[in-house]
Amino acid sequence: MKEQQPFNLDECKEIGKLEMTKEVVVTLIGMGTLALFAFGFFFTSLYTLFTGNVGFNFTSGTILISVALFVGTMVLHELIHGAFMSKYGGKPIYGAGIAYFILPYFYATSKTVFPRNQYIVIAIAPLVVISLVVIGIMAAFPSIAHWMFIPFIINASGAVGDMWVTRNVLRYPKHVILEDRKTGLIIYGKETDKPINISTTGFVSRFSKVFILCFFAVGCLMGIAPIPLSILGVESLTIGPTNSIFTIFEYHSIGEGFGFHLYPLSILAVSVILGLVYAIIKSPKTKNVRAD
Repeated sequence: MKEQQPFNLDECKEIGKLEMTKEVVVTLIGMGTLALFAFGFFFTSLYTLFTGNVGFNFTSGTILISVALFVGTMVLHELIHGAFMSKYGGKPIYGAGIAYFILPYFYATSKTVFPRNQYIVIAIAPLVVISLVVIGIMAAFPSIAHWMFIPFIINASGAVGDMWVTRNVLRYPKHVILEDRKTGLIIYGKETDKPINISTTGFVSRFSKVFILCFFAVGCLMGIAPIPLSILGVESLTIGPTNSIFTIFEYHSIGEGFGFHLYPLSILAVSVILGLVYAIIKSPKTKNVRAD
């Protein structure tokens, strides 16, 4: 493919920067967690529509397949980023890392700079492409629809960072060009463009810290619980009132495997309330200035 004509950055000035600071990482984890369950709910609705089944069960034999789907989805996500970089004349570079020892990630970047609208296409391409393919497979092959659960929700929740970038990039004029770096973006514009500073601190970050702690503490515990319960031979277990909106977790053994249901809305409600309380309590106090 013919390479895109290089832009002359000497004729441009830096008017903005998006960096993956610790505050941004914490915020994106919180947003990604919400997206995980939001898209999980959306998937189960589609699953019921295409198959007529309300839920699906897992057995111990599906663990390796699930891990493979998880990793494969993350890799495919970045390959699609790279494919669209190539489409617009860039040469993708792939890698992996851990942001601030908090968030493990794969990445695709390029030394090529892109116009704003091209970069937006690159950013949202994996979300659109993988989601459409997964929905198409579910509709065409209902018998294997349950295997699409992990690719669908992992790709969609993992695209939260891409959507965050897209939202912020859209605040700049369409003539700007963007330089993608492993840990963020640099935005270049005309000499007449005014710099835009995007704050990443504040209420959302404070909320996310406690929301993540509470949600993951309860959610991960409930997600891991079926394994020791199965080993211990527990027949069934329910946390919260049975068959109510306050039910948090249900477990039941099935032959040589097990089935379980998480009720994320209850966990979500508690996590949101605690996050809001913390964010409000820790909000900076307005100081009254006394006039002399």
